[in-house]
Amino acid sequence: MMPEKNPYIVFTKHTPYIVMDVDTIIDENHQKLKASSVVALCRCGKSSAQPYCDDIHAVDGLREEKSKDRAPDHLKDYIGDDITVHFNLGVCCHDGCCVEKLPQVFDINKKPWIQPNNGKIKDIINIVEGCPSGALSYSIGSRRYQDLDRPPSIHIQKDGPIEIKGFIKLKDDENTVPACKEHYTLCRCSSSKNKPFCDGAHLDGNFE
Repeated sequence: MMPEKNPYIVFTKHTPYIVMDVDTIIDENHQKLKASSVVALCRCGKSSAQPYCDDIHAVDGLREEKSKDRAPDHLKDYIGDDITVHFNLGVCCHDGCCVEKLPQVFDINKKPWIQPNNGKIKDIINIVEGCPSGALSYSIGSRRYQDLDRPPSIHIQKDGPIEIKGFIKLKDDENTVPACKEHYTLCRCSSSKNKPFCDGAHLDGNFE
């Protein structure tokens, strides 16, 4: 019997993302890329071989660090009668799926911007589970729900971040731990203030 794979993403402040033992990588056109035991993915945003690294970062050097003025890593609770929604702005990639698909609950023009009593529990859960960054989670009673049960996979978002699913471990030179270990988003435009995680900076920088 073949040993079970232990997928990892390994990197330092000066290197691309080295993906190890991940069989499923989906490109921005929803096509499965050829599997390899070790793959280097671009994080500087300049590779001509996207999503792969082509070593272009070596020209100017690469120093991917968190900024001191990044959004704070803090969990805020939005309490409803039957469900509580938790939100961590510090890891939000501003995907927008929540405000687009369930605006009666998620509306940035209202205060509070999350109002759980305005939607059905099953609809709120579907939105939370679709949040790619792990910024959203929810509690029913005393139990908090955040992780999903999915096989390891990597999804390249069009003009956006790298979406990680299925408990792929991170290992870097700063002992980075994602807020949600099952799913999170990695920056690949090099503009995020919360590196290695995406903070939505690609939206303002016209990243392609």
